[in-house]
Order: sequence, then C-alpha cells, then structure tokens
Amino acid sequence: MKISFLKSAVAGLACLGMAMPTQIMAEGVSTNQVASKVQIADVALTQGMLNGKVVDSQGQIINGTVVKVSLGSKVVGSAVTNANGEFAVSNLDSGLYQVSTSQSQSVVRLWEGEVAPPAAKSKVLIVNGATVRAQDNPFDYVVLGTAVVGVALGGAALADGGGDTIIVSP
Repeated sequence: MKISFLKSAVAGLACLGMAMPTQIMAEGVSTNQVASKVQIADVALTQGMLNGKVVDSQGQIINGTVVKVSLGSKVVGSAVTNANGEFAVSNLDSGLYQVSTSQSQSVVRLWEGEVAPPAAKSKVLIVNGATVRAQDNPFDYVVLGTAVVGVALGGAALADGGGDTIIVSP
C-alpha cells in the first residue's frame, strides 16, 4: 500500500512538473533578475555635449531638476532642466557614464559623433520616479487552469483503489 501511494505521489508530481510551464514556475525569480539588470544606452555626443530630456513616469516634462553626469564616483558635469525638461552637459569625452537625477539613474555609453554606432541615439531620455507596467496576461491563467485540470485528472487516473494498473500512453 505504501509503495502504491509513493508511486502515485511521484507520478502526480511528475505530471505537475510537465504540465506547469517553466515561465509560471520561475516568474518571481525572473522578474527580480530582470529588475536588477542594468541596461546601457549608446548615446552620441554633439561636440562633447550630452543632450537630453527629463520626464516623469506619466511622460510629463520636469522643469528645474538637477541632472548629474558621473564617471565612476566623480561628478564630471551637471545641468538643470529648462521649461521644456531639456538639459545639456558639455565637455564630455567618450566613455561609460552614470546620468542621475534625485529620483532616477541610468548608465550610458557616450560616443563622439563621428565614431558612434548607427544605433546610438542623439539624446537621452530620463524618466523620473517609478515606471509601472501592466504585465498581467489573461492567457497565463488559462494555461495555469489547464495545468491544474490535467494534474487533477492524472491524479484521479493514478488513484485506482489498490490494483496494479499500469497506465500506458499511446
């Protein structure tokens, strides 16, 4: 009886493992890992000047915020946004910099205009504050519901009441 129950439990867990997509099982882990990764943007300098704009999470222009550009731990330039949310920091060379405001920070790879890769942008956009994205997909619930029903049906088929039945798939 114990061996039969153990076989049923192992088979049920195996069905559960196959039925649940890996994405659903690892969703919490991948969200945290993605959030902790730093994205580096390529930006072309205009005669040693970094141009950009600061907006809030709703896309509204932010006037009067201080933008700092750092190389390592040393601040190498700063500017204050104008009425259009625009700023310009001059006397910069090519390299990897941190661009920050009081509520946001980004890492950018600055290039002199003539050596910048084709994908480099001419301006940097800084979004102040938290950016909220809706990532709730109804299809995930359909997949999860199908997996639960499949596991329940598999468990019911395995719980045969004490016989030595072998389930064979075609």
